[in-house]
Amino acid sequence: MDINDLIKNITPLYNKYKQNSKSISGTNALLLMWDIGNVLKDYLDQNDVAPHSLYREVYGNSEGGSNVSRKSWITREFQGRCFRIRNMFETKVQIHSEFPTLVGFTSFRECMPFFDNNKYKLKGDEREDLLKLLNSNKSKSYILKEIRKLQASKIGIKNSRNQRLADLENEKKIFIDLYNYVYHLGKEDPTQISNQLEGIGVSDNLIKDIANNTSALSSDGLKFFEFNENEISKVASESTEDESNVSRIWLDFIEILQDFLEQTNPKKIRRFRRLIPPERIVKLADMLNQLGRK
Repeated sequence: MDINDLIKNITPLYNKYKQNSKSISGTNALLLMWDIGNVLKDYLDQNDVAPHSLYREVYGNSEGGSNVSRKSWITREFQGRCFRIRNMFETKVQIHSEFPTLVGFTSFRECMPFFDNNKYKLKGDEREDLLKLLNSNKSKSYILKEIRKLQASKIGIKNSRNQRLADLENEKKIFIDLYNYVYHLGKEDPTQISNQLEGIGVSDNLIKDIANNTSALSSDGLKFFEFNENEISKVASESTEDESNVSRIWLDFIEILQDFLEQTNPKKIRRFRRLIPPERIVKLADMLNQLGRK
Protein backbone atom coordinates (compact mmCIF):
# COMPACT_ATOMS: atom_id res chain seq x y z
CA MET A 1 0.00 0.00 0.00
CA ASP A 2 1.45 3.36 -1.04
CA ILE A 3 0.47 6.78 0.25
CA ASN A 4 -2.17 7.25 -2.46
CA ASP A 5 -3.82 3.95 -1.54
CA LEU A 6 -3.71 4.95 2.10
CA ILE A 7 -5.54 8.20 1.42
CA LYS A 8 -8.09 6.44 -0.80
CA ASN A 9 -8.80 3.99 2.03
CA ILE A 10 -9.25 6.51 4.82
CA THR A 11 -11.01 9.33 2.93
CA PRO A 12 -14.45 7.61 2.68
CA LEU A 13 -14.30 6.80 6.39
CA TYR A 14 -13.31 10.37 7.24
CA ASN A 15 -16.09 11.78 5.03
CA LYS A 16 -18.63 9.52 6.71
CA TYR A 17 -17.45 10.73 10.10
CA LYS A 18 -17.61 14.43 9.13
CA GLN A 19 -20.98 14.15 7.38
CA ASN A 20 -22.56 12.54 10.44
CA SER A 21 -20.58 14.31 13.17
CA LYS A 22 -23.65 16.08 14.59
CA SER A 23 -25.83 12.97 14.82
CA ILE A 24 -23.47 10.03 15.22
CA SER A 25 -23.40 8.23 18.56
CA GLY A 26 -20.24 8.18 20.61
CA THR A 27 -19.87 4.44 20.05
CA ASN A 28 -20.15 4.71 16.28
CA ALA A 29 -17.75 7.66 16.20
CA LEU A 30 -15.26 5.57 18.14
CA LEU A 31 -15.69 2.66 15.72
CA LEU A 32 -15.15 4.85 12.65
CA MET A 33 -12.03 6.41 14.14
CA TRP A 34 -10.73 2.94 15.02
CA ASP A 35 -11.15 1.95 11.36
CA ILE A 36 -9.13 4.97 10.23
CA GLY A 37 -6.51 4.28 12.88
CA ASN A 38 -6.30 0.67 11.75
CA VAL A 39 -5.48 1.72 8.16
CA LEU A 40 -2.85 4.13 9.48
CA LYS A 41 -1.38 1.41 11.69
CA ASP A 42 -1.13 -1.04 8.79
CA TYR A 43 0.76 1.55 6.76
CA LEU A 44 3.09 2.46 9.64
CA ASP A 45 3.79 -1.23 10.32
CA GLN A 46 4.78 -1.74 6.68
CA ASN A 47 6.81 1.43 6.15
CA ASP A 48 9.73 3.06 7.91
CA VAL A 49 8.07 6.39 8.68
CA ALA A 50 7.30 8.24 11.90
CA PRO A 51 3.59 8.80 12.66
CA HIS A 52 3.83 12.60 12.73
CA SER A 53 5.60 12.58 9.34
CA LEU A 54 2.86 10.40 7.87
CA TYR A 55 0.14 12.68 9.26
CA ARG A 56 1.70 15.68 7.55
CA GLU A 57 2.07 13.78 4.28
CA VAL A 58 -1.55 12.63 4.32
CA TYR A 59 -2.74 16.13 5.11
CA GLY A 60 -0.73 17.43 2.19
CA ASN A 61 1.59 20.06 3.59
CA SER A 62 4.91 18.22 3.55
CA GLU A 63 8.05 20.15 2.64
CA GLY A 64 8.64 20.54 -1.08
CA GLY A 65 6.33 19.65 -3.91
CA SER A 66 6.41 15.85 -4.04
CA ASN A 67 3.26 15.41 -1.96
CA VAL A 68 1.17 18.22 -3.40
CA SER A 69 -1.22 15.95 -5.33
CA ARG A 70 -1.95 13.89 -2.23
CA LYS A 71 -3.86 16.53 -0.25
CA SER A 72 -6.73 15.14 1.76
CA TRP A 73 -7.29 17.90 4.36
CA ILE A 74 -7.56 15.18 7.03
CA THR A 75 -5.89 17.09 9.83
CA ARG A 76 -2.87 15.75 11.68
CA GLU A 77 -4.67 16.09 15.01
CA PHE A 78 -7.54 13.89 13.80
CA GLN A 79 -5.20 11.26 12.36
CA GLY A 80 -3.21 11.15 15.59
CA ARG A 81 -6.34 10.66 17.65
CA CYS A 82 -7.51 7.81 15.38
CA PHE A 83 -4.15 6.07 15.62
CA ARG A 84 -4.21 6.49 19.40
CA ILE A 85 -7.68 4.90 19.57
CA ARG A 86 -6.51 1.99 17.43
CA ASN A 87 -3.67 1.37 19.87
CA MET A 88 -6.08 1.40 22.82
CA PHE A 89 -8.29 -1.36 21.46
CA GLU A 90 -7.03 -4.51 19.79
CA THR A 91 -10.39 -5.15 18.11
CA LYS A 92 -13.69 -3.38 17.57
CA VAL A 93 -15.33 -6.10 19.61
CA GLN A 94 -13.65 -4.56 22.64
CA ILE A 95 -15.19 -1.19 21.82
CA HIS A 96 -18.67 -2.72 21.51
CA SER A 97 -18.12 -4.52 24.80
CA GLU A 98 -16.77 -1.61 26.83
CA PHE A 99 -18.70 1.28 25.22
CA PRO A 100 -22.09 -0.11 24.12
CA THR A 101 -23.94 3.14 24.90
CA LEU A 102 -21.32 5.89 24.72
CA VAL A 103 -23.52 8.93 24.07
CA GLY A 104 -20.90 11.40 22.82
CA PHE A 105 -17.29 11.20 21.69
CA THR A 106 -16.28 14.37 23.59
CA SER A 107 -16.61 12.64 26.94
CA PHE A 108 -14.38 9.79 25.79
CA ARG A 109 -11.83 12.21 24.33
CA GLU A 110 -11.49 13.92 27.70
CA CYS A 111 -10.87 10.54 29.34
CA MET A 112 -8.27 9.20 26.92
CA PRO A 113 -5.33 9.54 29.37
CA PHE A 114 -7.19 7.24 31.77
CA PHE A 115 -7.11 4.48 29.14
CA ASP A 116 -3.69 4.77 27.50
CA ASN A 117 -1.36 6.92 29.60
CA ASN A 118 0.71 4.72 31.91
CA LYS A 119 0.91 7.55 34.43
CA TYR A 120 -2.86 8.05 34.69
CA LYS A 121 -4.33 4.76 33.43
CA LEU A 122 -7.16 3.52 35.65
CA LYS A 123 -7.47 -0.10 36.69
CA GLY A 124 -9.89 -2.33 38.58
CA ASP A 125 -12.90 -0.70 40.18
CA GLU A 126 -11.83 2.82 39.15
CA ARG A 127 -11.81 1.82 35.51
CA GLU A 128 -15.17 0.06 35.82
CA ASP A 129 -16.69 3.13 37.49
CA LEU A 130 -15.47 5.32 34.63
CA LEU A 131 -16.91 2.95 32.03
CA LYS A 132 -20.27 2.99 33.84
CA LEU A 133 -20.24 6.79 33.81
CA LEU A 134 -19.41 7.02 30.11
CA ASN A 135 -22.13 4.50 29.21
CA SER A 136 -24.76 5.91 31.56
CA ASN A 137 -27.94 7.72 30.58
CA LYS A 138 -26.82 10.85 32.41
CA SER A 139 -26.70 14.14 30.51
CA LYS A 140 -23.55 15.03 28.59
CA SER A 141 -23.00 18.06 30.83
CA TYR A 142 -23.24 15.94 33.97
CA ILE A 143 -20.78 13.37 32.60
CA LEU A 144 -18.28 16.08 31.61
CA LYS A 145 -18.61 17.66 35.06
CA GLU A 146 -17.74 14.33 36.70
CA ILE A 147 -14.82 13.86 34.30
CA ARG A 148 -13.46 17.29 35.27
CA LYS A 149 -13.52 16.20 38.90
CA LEU A 150 -11.64 13.03 38.00
CA GLN A 151 -9.07 15.01 36.01
CA ALA A 152 -8.54 17.36 38.94
CA SER A 153 -7.95 14.51 41.38
CA LYS A 154 -5.87 12.26 39.12
CA ILE A 155 -4.05 14.61 36.76
CA GLY A 156 -4.18 17.86 38.67
CA ILE A 157 -6.01 19.92 36.05
CA LYS A 158 -7.61 22.60 38.19
CA ASN A 159 -8.38 25.06 35.44
CA SER A 160 -9.47 23.16 32.36
CA ARG A 161 -10.09 26.39 30.41
CA ASN A 162 -6.47 27.48 30.76
CA GLN A 163 -5.23 23.94 30.23
CA ARG A 164 -6.95 23.83 26.83
CA LEU A 165 -5.23 27.09 25.88
CA ALA A 166 -1.93 25.23 26.00
CA ASP A 167 -3.23 23.03 23.18
CA LEU A 168 -3.13 26.06 20.89
CA GLU A 169 0.43 27.21 21.54
CA ASN A 170 1.52 25.88 18.15
CA GLU A 171 -1.27 27.82 16.40
CA LYS A 172 -0.25 30.93 18.34
CA LYS A 173 3.36 30.58 17.22
CA ILE A 174 2.37 30.07 13.58
CA PHE A 175 0.16 33.18 13.69
CA ILE A 176 2.98 35.27 15.17
CA ASP A 177 5.47 33.99 12.59
CA LEU A 178 3.23 35.04 9.69
CA TYR A 179 2.29 38.32 11.37
CA ASN A 180 5.94 39.32 11.79
CA TYR A 181 6.82 38.17 8.28
CA VAL A 182 3.98 40.14 6.65
CA TYR A 183 4.69 43.19 8.82
CA HIS A 184 8.32 43.37 7.70
CA LEU A 185 7.52 42.39 4.13
CA GLY A 186 5.09 45.30 3.90
CA LYS A 187 7.95 47.76 4.43
CA GLU A 188 9.78 46.63 1.30
CA ASP A 189 9.51 48.04 -2.21
CA PRO A 190 6.37 46.81 -4.02
CA THR A 191 8.48 45.28 -6.78
CA GLN A 192 10.56 43.33 -4.26
CA ILE A 193 7.40 42.16 -2.53
CA SER A 194 5.89 41.01 -5.81
CA ASN A 195 9.06 39.17 -6.82
CA GLN A 196 9.39 37.41 -3.47
CA LEU A 197 5.78 36.26 -3.39
CA GLU A 198 5.89 35.16 -6.99
CA GLY A 199 9.04 33.18 -6.26
CA ILE A 200 7.26 31.03 -3.69
CA GLY A 201 3.98 30.75 -5.59
CA VAL A 202 1.88 32.99 -3.32
CA SER A 203 -0.70 34.58 -5.61
CA ASP A 204 -2.95 37.58 -5.00
CA ASN A 205 -5.96 35.25 -4.99
CA LEU A 206 -4.43 33.07 -2.29
CA ILE A 207 -3.55 36.11 -0.19
CA LYS A 208 -7.16 37.27 -0.51
CA ASP A 209 -8.46 33.89 0.69
CA ILE A 210 -6.02 33.89 3.62
CA ALA A 211 -7.01 37.46 4.52
CA ASN A 212 -10.73 36.66 4.42
CA ASN A 213 -10.36 33.55 6.56
CA THR A 214 -8.06 35.35 8.98
CA SER A 215 -10.68 38.05 9.38
CA ALA A 216 -13.31 35.36 10.03
CA LEU A 217 -11.34 34.27 13.12
CA SER A 218 -11.89 37.64 14.79
CA SER A 219 -15.55 37.16 15.69
CA ASP A 220 -18.21 34.46 15.90
CA GLY A 221 -20.54 34.11 12.95
CA LEU A 222 -18.23 35.38 10.21
CA LYS A 223 -18.09 33.31 7.03
CA PHE A 224 -15.11 31.14 6.14
CA PHE A 225 -14.18 30.51 2.52
CA GLU A 226 -12.89 27.28 0.97
CA PHE A 227 -9.30 27.48 -0.23
CA ASN A 228 -8.38 26.78 -3.83
CA GLU A 229 -6.12 23.73 -3.56
CA ASN A 230 -4.38 24.58 -6.83
CA GLU A 231 -3.29 27.91 -5.37
CA ILE A 232 -1.92 26.18 -2.28
CA SER A 233 -0.10 23.66 -4.46
CA LYS A 234 1.84 26.45 -6.13
CA VAL A 235 3.36 27.51 -2.80
CA ALA A 236 4.86 24.05 -2.29
CA SER A 237 5.69 23.14 -5.88
CA GLU A 238 7.32 26.43 -6.91
CA SER A 239 9.40 27.01 -3.79
CA THR A 240 13.16 26.48 -3.88
CA GLU A 241 15.30 24.99 -1.17
CA ASP A 242 16.43 28.44 0.01
CA GLU A 243 12.86 29.64 0.26
CA SER A 244 11.41 26.60 2.02
CA ASN A 245 11.27 28.30 5.41
CA VAL A 246 9.29 31.21 3.96
CA SER A 247 6.97 28.78 2.19
CA ARG A 248 6.46 26.91 5.44
CA ILE A 249 5.23 30.09 7.17
CA TRP A 250 2.44 30.37 4.61
CA LEU A 251 1.63 26.65 4.45
CA ASP A 252 1.48 26.22 8.21
CA PHE A 253 -0.84 29.20 8.57
CA ILE A 254 -3.13 27.90 5.82
CA GLU A 255 -3.22 24.57 7.65
CA ILE A 256 -4.45 26.08 10.90
CA LEU A 257 -7.01 28.19 9.04
CA GLN A 258 -8.27 25.02 7.37
CA ASP A 259 -8.51 23.33 10.75
CA PHE A 260 -10.53 26.23 12.16
CA LEU A 261 -12.73 26.21 9.06
CA GLU A 262 -13.65 22.57 9.76
CA GLN A 263 -14.67 23.15 13.39
CA THR A 264 -18.35 22.37 14.01
CA ASN A 265 -18.54 24.74 16.98
CA PRO A 266 -16.67 27.96 17.85
CA LYS A 267 -15.03 26.75 21.07
CA LYS A 268 -11.55 26.24 19.60
CA ILE A 269 -11.62 29.59 17.80
CA ARG A 270 -12.75 31.33 20.97
CA ARG A 271 -9.82 29.81 22.85
CA PHE A 272 -7.51 31.00 20.07
CA ARG A 273 -8.85 34.55 20.57
CA ARG A 274 -7.82 34.35 24.20
CA LEU A 275 -4.24 33.88 22.99
CA ILE A 276 -4.39 36.28 20.03
CA PRO A 277 -6.64 39.34 20.57
CA PRO A 278 -9.27 39.98 17.86
CA GLU A 279 -7.75 43.38 17.03
CA ARG A 280 -4.43 41.68 16.25
CA ILE A 281 -6.21 39.15 14.04
CA VAL A 282 -7.96 41.96 12.15
CA LYS A 283 -4.63 43.78 11.83
CA LEU A 284 -3.06 40.77 10.12
CA ALA A 285 -6.05 40.49 7.77
CA ASP A 286 -5.65 44.17 6.88
CA MET A 287 -1.91 43.80 6.24
CA LEU A 288 -2.58 40.80 4.02
CA ASN A 289 -5.16 42.73 2.02
CA GLN A 290 -2.68 45.56 1.55
CA LEU A 291 -0.05 43.04 0.50
CA GLY A 292 -2.32 41.61 -2.15
CA ARG A 293 -2.82 45.05 -3.70
CA LYS A 294 0.87 45.98 -4.01
